[in-house]
Amino acid sequence: MSFIDELRDIQNKAKQGSQAKIIFDEILNRCGLLATSSEQQYSRLYDMLSANDDTHNDIKSAGLNQDVSVVGRVTELICQTGIEAGVPVGRYGELPKKWKWLGDFAIFGSPFNVFISVKSYKAKERLIASGTGQLAAPIIGYGLFDSPGEWSPNRVDQYRHRNFVAIYMPKPLYDILAAKTGREHPVTEKRNFYGNPLLRKIEDLPVDLKRITSAPDNLVDLELL
Repeated sequence: MSFIDELRDIQNKAKQGSQAKIIFDEILNRCGLLATSSEQQYSRLYDMLSANDDTHNDIKSAGLNQDVSVVGRVTELICQTGIEAGVPVGRYGELPKKWKWLGDFAIFGSPFNVFISVKSYKAKERLIASGTGQLAAPIIGYGLFDSPGEWSPNRVDQYRHRNFVAIYMPKPLYDILAAKTGREHPVTEKRNFYGNPLLRKIEDLPVDLKRITSAPDNLVDLELL
């Protein structure tokens, strides 16, 4: 059965299953990554993102809808692959539904847990609302963001004030922002509370997470982020 047929059966309630999981598995299958490790999968991130676009187009061509919640969940699964590639086993978990206002994942550690808030293509107000503004609740943002207009100097400063310690975006958007000139540009030079870059390329997530979680005693060293 093709993934389109399986997706159609689930949408028509002829079969139970997760639409997002079927789509994500199809993305991996198209990249030849279905039976590989998280490290191998995330090393082919941009191939996965291209396959994600292709599956979306195929779903649309088949006359099926892809609900925004499904799109969001697929993005979370892509992010989870990056987390698994960088964080030791047992050091992260998915937040329950009642805590989704704060984020989608938590990296457990001392002295603080670090929360990861995942959005899809638009940050809008939803990403910044995840920020607590509390140093004891640091937030990492992650998304497939594609709109340069959402990343004005003023808005990026607001993320910093809401205690985002890093925000990960695809390289094409990062490069556009890095090349932008004018007052307070480029915003890619903005720093987090620890004096490190606030905006990052999405492919760097695993190596950054590995760096802050590699110390003994479950220490999460945010000064290294």
